[in-house]
Amino acid sequence: MIRTALFAIALVMSLFFRTQPGSNDIVWWESHIPALTLVTLLMLHLTLPARYMHSRRRVFATGMSVLSLAGIAAVFLADNANTSVYAMGITLSVPSILYLAGTGRRGMKALQYIAFIICFIAVAESGSRTGIIAMSLSAVYILSGQLRLRKRYAFTAGIAAVLVLSTQLFFVKRDSSYGRAFILRNTAAMIAEKPAGWGEKGFEANYMLRQAEYFRSNEDVTSAMLANDIKHPLNEFLYITVNHGIHTLLFVIAAVVALITMLYKEHSREGRCFLHFIALLLLWCSFSYPFSVSFVPVMLLAYLPALPGAGQLRSKKSLRYVAVPMLLIYGGIELRAFNDEREWNNAIVEYRKGNVEVAMQLFDRWEEMHIDKGRMLFSLATVEYNNKDYDKCIEVCKRCSDNLASYDLEFILANSYLFTGNNEKALEHFSIAHDMCPNRFVPLYKQFKIYKAQGDTSRMINIGNEILTKKIKVHSRKIDIILNNVRYELQKIKERDITII
Repeated sequence: MIRTALFAIALVMSLFFRTQPGSNDIVWWESHIPALTLVTLLMLHLTLPARYMHSRRRVFATGMSVLSLAGIAAVFLADNANTSVYAMGITLSVPSILYLAGTGRRGMKALQYIAFIICFIAVAESGSRTGIIAMSLSAVYILSGQLRLRKRYAFTAGIAAVLVLSTQLFFVKRDSSYGRAFILRNTAAMIAEKPAGWGEKGFEANYMLRQAEYFRSNEDVTSAMLANDIKHPLNEFLYITVNHGIHTLLFVIAAVVALITMLYKEHSREGRCFLHFIALLLLWCSFSYPFSVSFVPVMLLAYLPALPGAGQLRSKKSLRYVAVPMLLIYGGIELRAFNDEREWNNAIVEYRKGNVEVAMQLFDRWEEMHIDKGRMLFSLATVEYNNKDYDKCIEVCKRCSDNLASYDLEFILANSYLFTGNNEKALEHFSIAHDMCPNRFVPLYKQFKIYKAQGDTSRMINIGNEILTKKIKVHSRKIDIILNNVRYELQKIKERDITII
C-alpha cells in the first residue's frame, strides 16, 4: 500500500508538471522525480517487513491500476504547446488499460475497451503522428488477441501497420517531416565525425554549430526555412550515440534485446504487458524524446515487478547489503542536486520580483551548484543581461558556450558586445546566430544597423537586399517594421547617390 501510494503521487506529479525539452529554464524539482522515486521504492522493497510485501503479480496489478487511471486522466490534460508529450502520456498508459481488461469481469472489460477508444480519439485529435501510430499498434495487439493470431502473424501485422502509417503520415505535416529529416542528417554527420561520442551533453554543445556550418556551406533554401533552435535530435538512439558513441548504442540495443527475450520466454500476462509497453516506448524513442519527459521513467517503475528476477534483491542478504548503501549514496547525490535547483529557481524568482541583491548572492556561487551547467549558465547570462551588466554577461556566455550551443545564446552574446561598443564581435555573433537559424530576420537587421552606424553603405546594401529578398516563414508586425525600415534606408542611399551624380 505504501509503495503504491508513493508511485501514484510521483506519477501524478510528473504528468501534471512536465519538463519541456528544449527549454533552458531550470525546473528545480521535476527532473529528479524518477530517480528519487526509484530510490524510495527500492528502499521500501528492501527494508519493509515481509508481512507488508505482496506477491509479484499483485504488486504489478496495483501498479497497472494506477497507471491506467493516470493515463485516462491525462486525456483531459490537453497540452496545445506540445502535442507529442500529451499523446505520449496517453499512449504509454494503454498497455496497463488492456492488462486490466484481461483480468476483470465482462462489464469491467467493456469499460476498459471504451477507455481505449476514448484514448484513441484524444490522440487522433491531438494530431501527434507518433501517437496515432502507437495507438494503431495497440489496436493491432487487441485484434491479434481477439482473432487468436499466431505470434509471428501478429508481429508481422504490427510492423506492417507501423510502416504503412509512417509513410502516410510523413506527408500530413510535410514541413515537419522534412525538418526532422534535416536534423537526422546533421546528427548522422556528427556521429560519423566522432563515432566514439562527443561526451555528456555533446549534442546540446555542438549540434547548432554544426547546423550553422551547414548553412554557411550550402544554399539549401528548403531546410533554411525549417531551421530552428534544436536541443534534441528527436530520436533517443541517435542522442545516445552522439553523446556516448556507437559502442554505447550497441550495448543499449543488446540490453533491450536481452530484456525482450527474457520476457518473451516467460509466457506470462505480466511479461506480455511489459513487451507491449516496450514496443510503444521504442516507437517513441525513434521519433521523439521520451526520456526527456519525467513521467516516462516513472511509468517504467510500474513494470519492475514483471521482471523474473525482481525478488532477488530482497531474498538474498548479500545483494541487499550492497544495494542499500549504493541507493543511499545515489539518493544523497540526487537530493543535493534537487536542493541546488530549488535554491537556484528561488533566486530567479527573487530576481524577477526585484530583489536583485538577494538573488545575486546565490548567482555569484554558481560554480558550487550541482545543476546542468548549460541551462544554469544560460539562465545566469539572461539575468546579467537583464541587469544590464553586459561585461559579466559576456563572460558567462563564453563559459556557457562550452556546454550549450544555441541561437538564443549567440543573440544575447551579440547584443552584449553591441552594447559595450565592440561592433566587430557583435557582427561575428549575429552572423553565427543567422547561420544557425537563417529564417530569422532580426540577426540580419542588427547587422544592417551596425553597418549603418559605421557608414558602410556597401555592406548595408548587401545585407538590405538579402533581407528584402528573404522568404518569410511566419508573417508578423515585427517583420513588416524591419522590411519597411530597410526599404527606407536603401531608398535614402539610392537618392543620395543620384544627387551626388
